[in-house]
Amino acid sequence: MGVYKRGHFWGIDYYDGYKRRRKLVGPSKGEAEKILAAKRLDIMRGLPEMRPRIDAPMFADFVERYADYAKTNKRGFYNERYRLDQLKKHFGKRKLSDLTRWDAETFKIEKNRLVAPATVNRLLGNVKHIMSMAVEWGFLPANPFAGVKVLRVPKRLERVLTKDEEVLLLAACDQVRTPNLRHSVSIALNTGMRKGEIYGLRWECVDFQNRSITILNGKTEESDRRIPMNDSVFESLSSLRQRHKNEFVFPSVRGKGEHFRDPKKGFTNAIRLAQIPHLRFHDLRHTFATRLVQAGVDIITVQHLLGHSKITTTARYAHSFADDKIAAVKRLNFAAVR
Repeated sequence: MGVYKRGHFWGIDYYDGYKRRRKLVGPSKGEAEKILAAKRLDIMRGLPEMRPRIDAPMFADFVERYADYAKTNKRGFYNERYRLDQLKKHFGKRKLSDLTRWDAETFKIEKNRLVAPATVNRLLGNVKHIMSMAVEWGFLPANPFAGVKVLRVPKRLERVLTKDEEVLLLAACDQVRTPNLRHSVSIALNTGMRKGEIYGLRWECVDFQNRSITILNGKTEESDRRIPMNDSVFESLSSLRQRHKNEFVFPSVRGKGEHFRDPKKGFTNAIRLAQIPHLRFHDLRHTFATRLVQAGVDIITVQHLLGHSKITTTARYAHSFADDKIAAVKRLNFAAVR
């Protein structure tokens, strides 16, 4: 699509988001290119004359309908609903039919100033899916957010705790105000459970008699699994059971029937006190997996314990073990030279 020539005249060929358009504009190719560029800018900005008028519901009202659908059909909806609240605050008073690609772009720009790119991308993924469902259910002729690109997420090295750092971190957890942070960190280090799996854990999924934890309705189908408890996890859960009679292992301090949402502030304070740089809660899961591989546990078992859907995801931990072996051999060569 672009400019084209028919006889002595030049025309423009473009897609306006709803259908392909072709139009002769005059004898000058340069003028046709300028008009095409202006049309593309109008489409990106979503000017009203470029879009058909549709009587669509308000975004906030539609999200309520979408939430009912997502709760029934999507895994991990509990975490998603907090993102839906953020989206309603931003787009809630607008009609679906009034939203344009430029609205999504400005949302992306504004959020990128406040939160990490990965968080922005999760919000974008949610709102794009909301709009695609509006198309599927007949409220919109096309998804105006479909072409919005996600942000580039900088790669970072996975951090693995040393045993000394683990001792410092657990001690620091006792010094912050976040309730039961030491227990959640210990469980993460000894089970490899995701943060959402830990804080969403219900007592009905904890089997003290058989010393196992059952993960249900996880991130993927493969996330549903049974994890054995070692002594550290058994002691943590036993202690928590004596304190809480709530259905959740980590209940919310704000509302009954809710679980604790996120220990981000407390965890950040703990790693600052422990003077452990560049550590995320998710790195506790990496630490668990790396320690298993270094202990000689086969990669298939590690995959099942982590709940990975693909063995290639787990295989990166084997590479870190290979690096350890190479380093060990190099030490022998160095010793021989001396």
